Amino acid sequence: LWRHLSFSWKVTFRNLFRYKKRFVMTVIGIAGCTALLLTGLGLSNAINDIIDKQFGEITKYNAVVTLADDLSSEEQRRIDDLLDDGSLVTAHTLVMRQNMLAGGPDEQDKRMELVVPEDPASFDRFVALNTRVGHHPVKLDDDGLVLTEKLAAELGVRAGDAVTLTEQDAIGNATGTSYEATVTGIVENYVYHYAYMGPALYEQLMGKAPDYRTVLAVTTSDPDLRVQFSNDLLAAGGVKTVAYNDETIDAYRDMMSSVNMIVVVLVTAAAALAFIVLYNLTNINITERIREIATIKVLGFRPKETAAYVFRENVVLTALGTIVGLGAGICLHRFVIANIDVDMVTFQPRVLPFSFVKSILLTFVFMVIVDVVMYLKLERINMAESLKSVE
Repeated sequence: LWRHLSFSWKVTFRNLFRYKKRFVMTVIGIAGCTALLLTGLGLSNAINDIIDKQFGEITKYNAVVTLADDLSSEEQRRIDDLLDDGSLVTAHTLVMRQNMLAGGPDEQDKRMELVVPEDPASFDRFVALNTRVGHHPVKLDDDGLVLTEKLAAELGVRAGDAVTLTEQDAIGNATGTSYEATVTGIVENYVYHYAYMGPALYEQLMGKAPDYRTVLAVTTSDPDLRVQFSNDLLAAGGVKTVAYNDETIDAYRDMMSSVNMIVVVLVTAAAALAFIVLYNLTNINITERIREIATIKVLGFRPKETAAYVFRENVVLTALGTIVGLGAGICLHRFVIANIDVDMVTFQPRVLPFSFVKSILLTFVFMVIVDVVMYLKLERINMAESLKSVE
């Protein structure tokens, strides 16, 4: 292998193994730079990913219609006619939604929303009930109770365990009326806490039938038709509100936008680390070998050949540091995600492939910038004075 290497590469490897401390320091510094970049970009992926997964894959309905309590038969007929218009609504279902408090072995009085669908068998057309790992479907029976993943984790329950559901007043305080039910499944969810209950179990626990006053609908994506649809529903009477998920998505994106500043801070810190490490170590490298560099310039090395003679080491060390940094970045990203505690929001430790590519490219961009700056120092080396200096 050594015999097949060119003279320049032999010198490069000689210097890499000759200055072992510089080798280790550069690899660690570049690894830290890449790890910070991957953590920042991965954090951005995780935050944007949950919005897309929650309102793209899990929540399939895009409109919520709240009905009045004293709905007349004529108002109900007009509302049904609008909801049955296939050009505006492709699917709709009635549910009962009620804010309650959940309790388990690990935590009590956890705020969540109880959802009771009128038709549990077709409810997966509006909300995807799957496990996060493996995406196995979870069936909601008439007498079943399904919790979202983070709610179950905070309560400390699994399928087969019992939870306590407590009614709350208008300001969110427990009223003292509690019910105990057995969890039949845990499903994937990223925004808010939900419990999905079959109508038979609700009637058994509460002693009354569910009061269905909410319609979940899959409507047209045309904004003009949506406005007309909302106006027609409100004009029909018996409708309190018409809300679309777009408003909720925008609200969550605004709330999460502050994390972009964290990403900027991490990228800036990574750039500063790369500049400091590479600049100082390259400067030391050139200073210690100034007589050697002056000698090869006297022997006829052109400026580009001289630069390659010195900076090829930076390329090799940056490549090694980047490989180490990708592994460290994955671990650091998972650590950060695991320690982010935002109530009612679940972050997934997932880094998109493009973030790996961006982390590698940015690391090498930082290296190139340092090399350009140090190239000017190489050009300023006085060959005659350097050769007269004492080593």
